[in-house]
Amino acid sequence: MPLWWKARRAHTVLPLTLAVFAVFLLVVRDSSAELPALLPSFSGTVVTALLVPVPVCAGLMVCLGSRLDGAEDSGIRRVLVLDAVLVLVLLAATALVAAAVGGLTGSSAAQEAGRNTAFLCGLTLCLRPLLGMRAVLVPVVWIMAVAEAGYRNGHPLAWTVVARPLSDVYAAAASTAVVAVGLAAHLLVGTSERARNAE
Repeated sequence: MPLWWKARRAHTVLPLTLAVFAVFLLVVRDSSAELPALLPSFSGTVVTALLVPVPVCAGLMVCLGSRLDGAEDSGIRRVLVLDAVLVLVLLAATALVAAAVGGLTGSSAAQEAGRNTAFLCGLTLCLRPLLGMRAVLVPVVWIMAVAEAGYRNGHPLAWTVVARPLSDVYAAAASTAVVAVGLAAHLLVGTSERARNAE
């Protein structure tokens, strides 16, 4: 396990990622930012905390993209299962950090950041088999789509997930489902790649 942990660079990338996540949450809290409008229906204002999960998704992609191909393809360790555990531990840690910062500051956007990070990381994992490392852009594209087309009369639409309030059951269920599908995609594609490399 220590070799896998170091090969994934998890010992350096993940603590840094969590620190950046916590600092961003403390700084932005419930603030809003003006973004340029591409569509006439866009109000121009978006909650800044929607952007906070992006470094976590990027850090996760760095870790999962760091491999020792020969050792992992011929090894007997269940590297893909360890990767899945890594994802779940990272998401649990971000949820704890978000809850702590939200409780400390009273920021509802900070509390929502844990769920939003899970959703965006899950979405990234879902598209990683198709896009490779370019999947790191998926959270940014999603957030821009939410900012441009995710609101009607000032209220977030259901599909946005990340713009929904913390109490929204649909957003919580969608986040859980997307993480499950993303992990399944990671495990299934990784297993087929490993079998192909072993031939």
